[in-house]
Amino acid sequence: MKNELKEITDFTVTELLDNDIILPSQYFKCFNKYAKTIEINIDDEFFEKELNEFILEEFSSINTYVNDAIRTIDNVSDITLKVQNAIKNNDTIQISKLYDNIKDLQLQLEDITNTVYTDHITKVNNKKWIYHKFLNNDSNFKNDTIIILIDVHDYKYISKTYNKLISNNLLIFISKYLNNHLKEEKIDFNIARFLSNKFIVSVNNEKTDNLQSLINNVNNILQNKTLKTKSGVMIKPSFKYSIKEVKKDESFHDSLNTLSKDIETSNKR
Repeated sequence: MKNELKEITDFTVTELLDNDIILPSQYFKCFNKYAKTIEINIDDEFFEKELNEFILEEFSSINTYVNDAIRTIDNVSDITLKVQNAIKNNDTIQISKLYDNIKDLQLQLEDITNTVYTDHITKVNNKKWIYHKFLNNDSNFKNDTIIILIDVHDYKYISKTYNKLISNNLLIFISKYLNNHLKEEKIDFNIARFLSNKFIVSVNNEKTDNLQSLINNVNNILQNKTLKTKSGVMIKPSFKYSIKEVKKDESFHDSLNTLSKDIETSNKR
């Protein structure tokens, strides 16, 4: 249920992205349309039951994150007090012991952060990371950067024709290859899965022309590869992309809209 709801939401958001204002009625109509494409009847009692179970599951997960965070914060507060007392008493042995505790707390915080901001399928950053870490409170860019929209255009077809596992493995393969290649080139970048079949790559301190050549080269290499599933399905991994330089405080959604239109235009050629 969770995967289906996320997929419907992604399709809905993508279609309504151009609108400055989205009324609840528009969202519901669009959501209902895409629910029907994957054969989900949102008026069905079974759907309502599954949705309620899904919501309870989500609240349980959130509750776990919150409890973990509270425990960690309480530990930080306790250790901070102990460190202050140790410094006051010039107790170097106690300070050394507390330093190890601080390192353990740092690892705990990193685990919580990774759980919240990592896409569970591809293991790259997720949409929460984009809105909470990459953008400011107004959904504008925090810094000047270059963004690349990666659209794995065969994802929906493969998911519908074969199954979700194969389409997800395609996402994993492409994101891993892209991630490793950019690291090999010593590029300062971040990659995040924004929608079901789309990734946002942000790059710093590079020229757009160089990136254009680099991403095009990656795509050409991937198109010459063939993935074979255990069931014998043969897939050519590839993607469409668009690149744009953006400035601090520029609108993320306006930029995303421009990038999406560039990809749509290239698909029509």
